[in-house]
Amino acid sequence: MFAQNGIPWWYDLGLPPQHPAIPDLGFLDPGGHLRSVIQKERIIGGVIFSSNEVIAPGVVANLSPDRNRLMIGECDDRQGERIATLRAALNDAAIESPEVKQIRETIWSKLLTNMSMSVLCLLTGLTARGVRDDPDMQDVIPRLLDEANVVATHYIPEVKRITRSGPAPDHKPSILQDYELGRAMEIDVLVRAPATFARAAAISTPMLDLMAALAIQKARDKGLYQD
Repeated sequence: MFAQNGIPWWYDLGLPPQHPAIPDLGFLDPGGHLRSVIQKERIIGGVIFSSNEVIAPGVVANLSPDRNRLMIGECDDRQGERIATLRAALNDAAIESPEVKQIRETIWSKLLTNMSMSVLCLLTGLTARGVRDDPDMQDVIPRLLDEANVVATHYIPEVKRITRSGPAPDHKPSILQDYELGRAMEIDVLVRAPATFARAAAISTPMLDLMAALAIQKARDKGLYQD
């Protein structure tokens, strides 16, 4: 199971026929190494909805005890025994795992936040709540979300659009945590891949493009990203 944020390396495998043509995502699996050793039939996609933070070596604080989900699905969206068994095991462990009809819809629904709000947190050093409550961001956030929604709905019309009108968690997204701790960052899957999808669809995303360039430069300057 590949439980991750962002666009996965296997996105084109098992792609439903009604899905619009996608760009070349070879940079997510340089040299095709994963593709060469992992057959399509072995792939299970996973999308995490859970806020966590390492507060000490070997100690992880779960900041969303009332909302921990791991959404899973076959790469071709078929429903089968192994998915049902795995979902049951997750639910038994108090990790919500409701049925998923389209794993790529779930991927994009999480990515909408990651590619906009999470990257904005990275650039500002603020938590999600800090960004949302900052008066200088009030006009910026809707424009970011509008661009993200346009890209996502082009490829997955059923994806749930986000507006970010409710309360935000006082939590640093994983991309900011990784940056501060000097760990490898999710730049390609959260920043570069969505931009590639937008260009392939001839969708103008000036706000997201600017943030992507700044995020890549910020990570590169700290030695956490190489093209």
